[in-house]
Amino acid sequence: MDARSTWEYEDDVHHYNCNALSKDDRNTVLFVYGSVAILSILCCGLALVAVITKRLYKKVIYRLAIYQVTVALFESFALVLNFTLIDYNEERVYFQVSCKTTAFIDQFLILTNLLFISWLTFHLFAFIVFFKDLKRLEWLYISSSVLIPLLVACIPFITDSYGVAGAWCYITSLKHEDNCTTKPDVVGITEQFTLYYGPAAFLFTVNMIAIVVMTVTMACRTWTHKVYMDREPHHEDYNQHAKVLKQILPLVAYPIIHFVLFLAAFSNRIYTAKEGSAAFGFTVAHAATQSLRGFFDGLSLIVHIAMSVKKGSLRSRSLGAKTDHNNATYGSVTAYTSGAVTTFPLPNETDVDDNLSLCINE
Repeated sequence: MDARSTWEYEDDVHHYNCNALSKDDRNTVLFVYGSVAILSILCCGLALVAVITKRLYKKVIYRLAIYQVTVALFESFALVLNFTLIDYNEERVYFQVSCKTTAFIDQFLILTNLLFISWLTFHLFAFIVFFKDLKRLEWLYISSSVLIPLLVACIPFITDSYGVAGAWCYITSLKHEDNCTTKPDVVGITEQFTLYYGPAAFLFTVNMIAIVVMTVTMACRTWTHKVYMDREPHHEDYNQHAKVLKQILPLVAYPIIHFVLFLAAFSNRIYTAKEGSAAFGFTVAHAATQSLRGFFDGLSLIVHIAMSVKKGSLRSRSLGAKTDHNNATYGSVTAYTSGAVTTFPLPNETDVDDNLSLCINE
């Protein structure tokens, strides 16, 4: 019989450890979980250092990304705690405390991560589709993304549902009997899909629909803008919105990345609930993709910063030359529409907050 489908007895400590995964399989999964999380910590840390160095935290559009990366950093630290579960024995008192604490932290942070991603998508959707500047709701993004997960993460404590769920600790989906047989834990399965996987599947679906709408909207406006600029090539005011969009569009990468990585975890929980046992392949994929969220969040922010700094440098040199020419010719940038002369200030492409106000109030 395959070792992954049998129960392993821990004779050296005079206890048996009921788990559908073998000891080697569990340790492999936990090692993947923790080691990949270390990589995510390094990447998130580097991204946050870059933000602080460039002082980009003053701009709301970067703060939204900073919140996301910060949550991913804390989640990665929490995942490193899985190293402490290697060679665990479920019947030892210290393990029970450690397991429930780790599961609570994990549930809190993955929900916080989910809400920040959803708020980020909502913010982008409001601006791109409706030209709405919702930076005044920043406090709502933060408070709801912290308080709601904190309350929700307490529910499995009340129902005593935190425990071993596959290779690591989370809301349990299987009940272990005295003879090491298992049966589905209806309460645990219900909580898994009610408190996280169900809402996550719904919100990620909504996020993907929103991204499709944003993409179509942008494509239509790009074509319309091109037609207009062909007719009024000097009208710089109509370039403001396009310039801001070039800076905020990289933020769309966050919900897409999280949706793709979520699929492995969702598939693993569906399989476990349906089959009544954990599968090694699904569990490894779940561990790797969940730990990689921080890595891709940090990498996305680093790329975003690099693109903005490069574009800002190129734009500064370009605008410097253009300003000299225009000042010599007109005294400022001018556009001729319907026989009238209109004066427009040269935009600062890197000042996203100011550009947002200009675009919204046009």
